[in-house]
Amino acid sequence: MEKRFQVFISSTFVDLVDERQAVLKSILEMDHMPAGMELFPAADDTAWNLIKDVIDASDYYVLIIGGRYGSLNEEGLSYTEKEYRYAISTKKAVIPLLHQNPDNLPRDKTETDESAWEKLKSFREEVEDKHTCVYWSNADELKSKVIIGLTSTVKRSPAIGWVRADNVPSETTLKEVLTLKQRISELEKELEDTRTAPPPGTEDLMQGQDAFDLEFSFRAMPPHGGWGDDIRYKATISPSWNDIFAGVAPILINEATESSLSDAFRSALAQIAREAYSENEGLKGHTLKNFGFKQDDIYTCMIQLRALGLIKESDKKRSVRDTNSYWALTPYGDQLMVQLRAISRHKKEQRKIGSEVIKSSEQDI
Repeated sequence: MEKRFQVFISSTFVDLVDERQAVLKSILEMDHMPAGMELFPAADDTAWNLIKDVIDASDYYVLIIGGRYGSLNEEGLSYTEKEYRYAISTKKAVIPLLHQNPDNLPRDKTETDESAWEKLKSFREEVEDKHTCVYWSNADELKSKVIIGLTSTVKRSPAIGWVRADNVPSETTLKEVLTLKQRISELEKELEDTRTAPPPGTEDLMQGQDAFDLEFSFRAMPPHGGWGDDIRYKATISPSWNDIFAGVAPILINEATESSLSDAFRSALAQIAREAYSENEGLKGHTLKNFGFKQDDIYTCMIQLRALGLIKESDKKRSVRDTNSYWALTPYGDQLMVQLRAISRHKKEQRKIGSEVIKSSEQDI
């Protein structure tokens, strides 16, 4: 939407008629709106209130300083300086345009009173101290300088500006926009909620504390046993799906190949089995090793966690030479991992994750 800006022109008047016209034309050529209140009676309080209102309504403040300080008010300030002080008090963007060498101006364009001249010098010094000023020598130069200065200030300090009434959205349009923004916000929240919640349709799947029965084999070496003294066992464990997921989730924080994920399942299940049987009455003191699980059970674990929305195949772009399949946590999986693996301040009840050895045998499963 195209904006136009109102620009307040502040200066003395009689000595800067041509210069003010040049600035006014340059502002109009930029399709902006010049404003100035120099024709109001200086002693009129009502006029000063109107001047303040116009400055308030303006987007930018252009200050032109030539060789005259101007007529004084009851406070001993010129109206130009009074306007300037009010503009900076309202944080208005100021574009100061100072004559390059006021000492060389004709007598009718400069102060002849020593006191007024000192006030002008003091005013210039204050403006130069607070702003990066632009200097000019004649009306034509001033015209180009104000275009450059105003363009730069608009970019650096964007203001509210004005638009045509027929370009302003109607109340109905604004309500529709607000309604659409609210709906977008609601949909974004719903999307975020779905990312950190179980996918629909998983209610009937085994999950959480539901147990998964697994057959496996392992070897047990008795204390101080020699070579060949270890015995191969067939056994079962019934870990929960939370136990299984908690065991493999950390390897997926930065993604993992399918081979690495399979190894992580075997390692996690072996740890669960070791905890389950290390306290078995007949195996106390034995070294438990060589845990073996069916590959089909490993695939079942992988598929189940994927169906529960905890892990997913990675869609990250990789080299054409990399033919591996990669797996990663979903946002929901990441959230559940933190809940399961983060250390609680409250002592958790000891979990039961194993069952008794059901058979000892040299036969492989």
